Amino acid sequence: MHRNIKTMLAVFGMTLAFTSVATGQVLADPTRPFDAAPSASARGEIADTLILSAIFINGDHKHAIINGMNVKEGQDVAGKTLISIRKGLVILRGAKGSQELYVNHSQFIKDANDGF
Repeated sequence: MHRNIKTMLAVFGMTLAFTSVATGQVLADPTRPFDAAPSASARGEIADTLILSAIFINGDHKHAIINGMNVKEGQDVAGKTLISIRKGLVILRGAKGSQELYVNHSQFIKDANDGF
């Protein structure tokens, strides 16, 4: 009987140890693109992470896709105001100053007028 109690306590202790290790891990989605913004359910909302996906300029009509949202000059996104949309980059202004975002996180530009 005394031996059974020790065995049961050992099994219970190992179960607790493995459960606490397993619940502390955050698993990454292997199918998610490397530059995709983290989901709110997996990482919590991250207001400072801004990703510029595309810029559209057609004459005087300009808009950008930032964090999946269609934004025009003067509009707010994640607590910052979109000041300027230029070929290949946008400029935002927030409480911490100005920030430049480039398409695809670099200065590589695809120009629709040049046939891509």
